[in-house]
Amino acid sequence: MGAVIEHPDNGDSNIEVIRVGDTESRVPLKVYQDIYHQVTGRTEQVRKRYSDNLLVEFAELEQLHFKIQQLCDVHKIIACNETISVFHEKERKEQFTSFERFRAYNANAASPTLSALLKYNFSLIPAGLDRPQEYTLSIRLTSRVALLQQIEREAPPMLRGHLASIVATNTAEVTIDYADYVIARGFLEAFDEWIRGCNKTPSIPWLDHLRGWSHFVPGIAKFIAGGLVTWFAFQSIPVFFSAPATPEIWARFLVVYGGGAFLLVTLFSAMGNLMEQAIDGYPILSYLKLNKGDSNLIAGFGSRKRSALYKFALSSGLSIILGIISAKLERLV
Repeated sequence: MGAVIEHPDNGDSNIEVIRVGDTESRVPLKVYQDIYHQVTGRTEQVRKRYSDNLLVEFAELEQLHFKIQQLCDVHKIIACNETISVFHEKERKEQFTSFERFRAYNANAASPTLSALLKYNFSLIPAGLDRPQEYTLSIRLTSRVALLQQIEREAPPMLRGHLASIVATNTAEVTIDYADYVIARGFLEAFDEWIRGCNKTPSIPWLDHLRGWSHFVPGIAKFIAGGLVTWFAFQSIPVFFSAPATPEIWARFLVVYGGGAFLLVTLFSAMGNLMEQAIDGYPILSYLKLNKGDSNLIAGFGSRKRSALYKFALSSGLSIILGIISAKLERLV
């Protein structure tokens, strides 16, 4: 945008004129300042996040776009623009200046979609007013499956489960910068309606509850291991020390139960970590399906569930075996 200030020779040197736009239209400086403050003026903001396990394909995005267009038809729109951004792995981004251009998105791309951002800017005149108002509607949709895959590739093994349960919580977010809350509320309710109409994977309430406490599992496992060894050691005292004990019996008792306590506590802790990873890492299907990479990732989703189930079964089996071992330590004395 050009901004060349001129002083016209029409006898009124107090009026300054600038040139704006590609056509270099002449606009009085005062008018330009009023328009600038109108467009960039302070607005309020409302934001809402969703954790539903959404299954979003291109058809759902089209429906969302149609809903927004229908709301715009209710108001007198004097200017508007939109951008659709698609984010892939390794910070790769594709941006489209309209939804029509977005229809030409390369559906054969092999890189899974991490998220999509739909942003709409409106300048509208509400009914009964003659002063325009500015609105910005931003909608971000996240593919939980693609995000989990990225975490598995980039995060250290000991942090993957924790990060997955924290980062991959929200699947949708809508933000509205508004001048009139009643108008903004209309866009928010339209998005709520779209969310309710989307295909979803049912949530698992008991799993969500377990994830809130899963970080206590390793500590509880170590406490149980120490308690079991202490209990069985206490029960073995009458057996080995009912008669005068020799130094050899004392030594073997201390070595077996001292070493057994250390080893079992360590193994129970590892078992607890494995169970925590299984709980936090159990995936629930939620995705954006826009290209071939997304389709391939979704097709391999079953292996993630099996991996989490194997970890849980293995940790449960180990806990039973270790409990039996701790009960049989007296045979080594």
